[in-house]
Amino acid sequence: LRVQNLTKSFGGLIAVNDVPFPVEERSITGLIGPNGSGKTVTFDCLTGFYRPEAGRVFFRDREITALRPNEIALLGLARSFQITGVFPRLTVQQNLIFAAQEKRILHTLRSHPRRLNISDHGGPARVERVLEFLGLGGVRDEAVASLPYGQQKILELGSLMLMNPDPALYLLDEPFAGLAQDEVDRYLALMNELRAQGKTFLVVEHNMRAIMGSC
Repeated sequence: LRVQNLTKSFGGLIAVNDVPFPVEERSITGLIGPNGSGKTVTFDCLTGFYRPEAGRVFFRDREITALRPNEIALLGLARSFQITGVFPRLTVQQNLIFAAQEKRILHTLRSHPRRLNISDHGGPARVERVLEFLGLGGVRDEAVASLPYGQQKILELGSLMLMNPDPALYLLDEPFAGLAQDEVDRYLALMNELRAQGKTFLVVEHNMRAIMGSC
């Protein structure tokens, strides 16, 4: 990822001011700063939720500055949000099945999370591999609401892993917020294992111990 002089304002408030930075392939790169410094707004500009007033964003040498969020996702960028994006009433496996299904609107409206068809693209095998990778196989049939928050965060990472096409760059917004140290260590281990497989990470985080030890 290559960010050139990114600028975004809201009325008279400049939230992101002429920011440049690179994200090298197969790296874990941290984006740090105090609350209100514009980190999440930067993510919103990188992923098409906001259009910056100035600056350009390139992914794999292709400019993505003016693309919509769905178009950016289809290029291989996966993003998490500060509020965990899981379905609490569904089971762990149902959440992953939902993540693996096609996202065409008509297909989704005809489907139900308990009866989804993910036979295309090796869907069931991918779900099983992610369950095993995350260490969540033992709770596959548990409602997500009953899981500790750390496991919910890890499940969210698994949902991103099941995007189609397979993500190359993960943008994670405060993935360690609310986690105990052993849960942070587990999450970091998963990130490092994915990085060893060729994935790249850009992480917004306030946990300086975790971020300084990883980036």
